[in-house]
Amino acid sequence: MVKYGRGLNRELVAAVNTGLISELFSVKDIRKLIQVKGWRPSPPEAYITVALANGSSDEHSKSFTKYFVSIGDGMYKLRLEYKGSKWK
Repeated sequence: MVKYGRGLNRELVAAVNTGLISELFSVKDIRKLIQVKGWRPSPPEAYITVALANGSSDEHSKSFTKYFVSIGDGMYKLRLEYKGSKWK
């Protein structure tokens, strides 16, 4: 069972696609999403950082969905295949 909605990364994809979060996004933007969603307890900073890193790293587990592209300096954007209304 996922801890945060459909899972933190999937919720982030939906938030970008609905305009709740703008691209480029960072941990700071995810903190705002967590407040809006009212998730308690809030995920720790390390959990968010690792979720973003794993969700953007082609070197991480092949079974982990790669939703993001890291552009450096802690900033991310969605991969093109996860943009659009089907990902809301």
